[in-house]
Amino acid sequence: MSKRSLILIAAAISLLFVSVMWQFAEPKIYSWAERVAATILGKPFNQTSTQDPRGIPMQIYNTGETHYNPLFIAHDAQDANVSRRMGAKPDRFILLSDWLLENIVEMDSIALIQYDFDYPKYKQKAPWSSALTQAVTMNAIAARAGMERNLQMLNLARKMLESLKPGAAGLSYALSDSVVWFMEYPAQTPYYALSGMLTTLLELYYYYDQTRDPLAMELFNHGYNAVLQKLPEFDYHGYSYYDLNGSKAGRGYHQRHIKQLGRLMEIRDHNVLRYYRNRWQHADSYPVLWQMLFNPRPKRIAAFTLSFLALACLLYLLLAATQKSGKIDPEHS
Repeated sequence: MSKRSLILIAAAISLLFVSVMWQFAEPKIYSWAERVAATILGKPFNQTSTQDPRGIPMQIYNTGETHYNPLFIAHDAQDANVSRRMGAKPDRFILLSDWLLENIVEMDSIALIQYDFDYPKYKQKAPWSSALTQAVTMNAIAARAGMERNLQMLNLARKMLESLKPGAAGLSYALSDSVVWFMEYPAQTPYYALSGMLTTLLELYYYYDQTRDPLAMELFNHGYNAVLQKLPEFDYHGYSYYDLNGSKAGRGYHQRHIKQLGRLMEIRDHNVLRYYRNRWQHADSYPVLWQMLFNPRPKRIAAFTLSFLALACLLYLLLAATQKSGKIDPEHS
């Protein structure tokens, strides 16, 4: 077989294989690549997870720095509480919620969980807080309060809820009296990060479901109105923006937006939510090469191309080696 034929066969098989892998497992591939980069290079391309000696989650960032990120700790605490309620030992939930309790700054009427490192991408200077992290932590603390029947802890969770009111801690932005955007990255003019906003809304509803606190429902209603108002601005040819500062959502975040809209629809359905959930889900089902054409993101295209070329080269070498070994005739050698 000619060299050109081997190259074409290797390229065709590699393109098909990488396309299928990217179609069904792209976010997992990125997560795996982050861990490999952190292991080999000492830092990931973006960020990846690790743990301290006690088992508290930490994040390794592309600067090479490792920090406690309270959002990930609060999420893990909620997961540990679900496991506890299903019969697992409460040790991990207590460990993680203890860390949160130790790091909450309590004031007269509000309480804040703060980041102790800068986040230059969104101009955040330590110490800073996030509406998203407040909401997730609030529910973790409320769950701990419920487990121990501890009214003092419940009051702390209530103070975290208070921090989400416009004007309380700079974590929310009132578009009108009944329309409020909760800011994952606080700023004088919001960045409008969609995933953080949708998760905050879901957490507000879950807090209301746990406590029946009318403030939680009021904030949920105002945030729900904001999502209905702003959601069309997040659409890009059937794909979603991460924020309204021009950042397109990666595949993982795009799929997260779809799931979050579905969960929000289970709470309160609306034609706007349904339209964009279905539109984005339909676009995500297109072949990845089509997606890259209509939603071009340079890093995604580069990662796909490098994967394809690496596999094609490897496959070509294997085919060429097979061809050479096949030329040896054992009877006349």
